[in-house]
Amino acid sequence: MAAVSLALCAGAAETNELTSAESSGGFKASATVDFVSDAMWRGIIYNDNPVWQPSATIAYDAEELGTVSVNVWASLDLTHKRGTMNKSRRSCGLQEIDYTLSYANKIGPVGVEAGHIWYTFPNDNGASDQDLYATVSFDNPVATPYASVYWNYSDSCGNDTSAVYFDFGLSRDFELTEELTLTPKATLGFGDHAYTNSKGGSELTDQTLGVAASYAITENLSVGAQVNYTWTPSHTLRKEGYMGEGKDQILWGGVSVSVEF
Repeated sequence: MAAVSLALCAGAAETNELTSAESSGGFKASATVDFVSDAMWRGIIYNDNPVWQPSATIAYDAEELGTVSVNVWASLDLTHKRGTMNKSRRSCGLQEIDYTLSYANKIGPVGVEAGHIWYTFPNDNGASDQDLYATVSFDNPVATPYASVYWNYSDSCGNDTSAVYFDFGLSRDFELTEELTLTPKATLGFGDHAYTNSKGGSELTDQTLGVAASYAITENLSVGAQVNYTWTPSHTLRKEGYMGEGKDQILWGGVSVSVEF
């Protein structure tokens, strides 16, 4: 099955939101808890049951010199049912903890970010995975495009450590009110042959159309919701079961709570 083994050794902590370097400098902290219907990772159904995913970030904003951030992200099951990729039955169990160290800055409308992600799986005999990544975006009044590349250079599961995954996206924030922001988005994933392990070689792995909403309750507290439609654009990967569980499309989403300090 294409890319399934790689999915078992890499999680869903990836984000493409560049750390802002426009606000006042100093240390900042934030925390978010997401409750989602399915755990998705690069178009693969990592768990087809509800999960909750807490995340915490500490960042130092050096203003013109950029921002250094440390993030810890985890994924925990909300049910005792067997997941698509994880066949264990650990009710509400911790399945994954990821650690990310990143640097971000902006040069005019151009944002850049580079970092390292360490994926760990506490209940999988110490399995781990490591990525180096880089992202560039262009902020403008119409929409914000970005392009990211991830290199899976270390993998305890024995996957090809030359695997490279590309992620492209486009989004725009619409401030409907002072408190409410609506953000439609579109993303496209592409994996090289080492990543897909497919007979077709390098392939378009996943495509997503989605919309997210965020409502600021206070200056530091907000709630959010998202809904997404993800499918496998490659005919070859659809036949090889890239998404898992005999599916090639899925509607998924969730809600979140975020706080900033």
